[in-house]
Amino acid sequence: MQKSVQHSLVAAAVVAALGLTGTAAAETTVYGKIHISAGSISQDVAGVENSATAITSHASRIGFKADKKLENGMTVVGQVEYEIDTVGDANDNNDDNFIKSRNTYAGLKGGFGEVRVGIHDTPHKMSTAKLDPLSDTYADYNNVVVTDTRASNVLAYLNKFGDISVAVAYAGGDDAVTQENLGSATSAMIAYESGPLFLAAAIENFDDVAAGKYESSTKLGAGYTFGDVKLGLVYDTEEIKGGNDDTAMYASLQWKVSDAGTVKAAYGELDYDNSATKDASFYAVAYDHKLDKDANIYVLYADGSDGGLAKKGKLAGDGTAAVVGMEFKF
Repeated sequence: MQKSVQHSLVAAAVVAALGLTGTAAAETTVYGKIHISAGSISQDVAGVENSATAITSHASRIGFKADKKLENGMTVVGQVEYEIDTVGDANDNNDDNFIKSRNTYAGLKGGFGEVRVGIHDTPHKMSTAKLDPLSDTYADYNNVVVTDTRASNVLAYLNKFGDISVAVAYAGGDDAVTQENLGSATSAMIAYESGPLFLAAAIENFDDVAAGKYESSTKLGAGYTFGDVKLGLVYDTEEIKGGNDDTAMYASLQWKVSDAGTVKAAYGELDYDNSATKDASFYAVAYDHKLDKDANIYVLYADGSDGGLAKKGKLAGDGTAAVVGMEFKF
């Protein structure tokens, strides 16, 4: 019953948005992406091995965005976006994870930049997103860069000055008056992009965290393109309340071997300051083939050690994934 209601709500939203496209004063766009893979996955936890043939939805989504130019020259903007599980869960008839909120906000932009309020990726997360060529796959770099956040109750400011982009944000945490913004956070980034060079830096601080939890993160990123090759590097220091610092490192390579084909490779590592915890790592190789500008298919092999594919790949211990995937944007 719950899944049927969720399907109906999404369908109604699509119909409403399509209707708005033709009738509303604001210019409204419906967009989305279906990203599915199929293949073999496995994990080995404390000597207990498990494997399965998995058909998986990877952050498939649907969204609606609109903007309206005001008489004073400013523009009102808005976006509603949901992640949708496009394959379902055979073990959960209700499938509570069928739909999840993604970046959803209202805002105002003009010569001063842009202000957004709602659910939004923090500037820390935004800063190096373009350096992850295997984003939303089993080998997403957030397997090791674990402090990237999409936050609720966000007030964000974004602007661009020539080749330099900046963003700052405040996430209100629990905004109930009795909780006094428990879990609030601040985040800021700056990025430079000109020609083949991309550089980024970001910092994020979390308030009122418990001992042993991350309370701040400082991230640096760099990318360089020469000819048909793109290189990327991300370095993230994650400070834990109580004294320990964990360090994440991620390196990637993309090599365009033809007009349609790109070879991709990546390595990531999370170095725990606590010597009792084994460092997590993974490597991945992939071939991506464009069918056209909106659709591509790929083959991917990813291998993780000591939880290297646990966060985004959801493969605990020593995990592997060998899959064929397809993305279709609309």
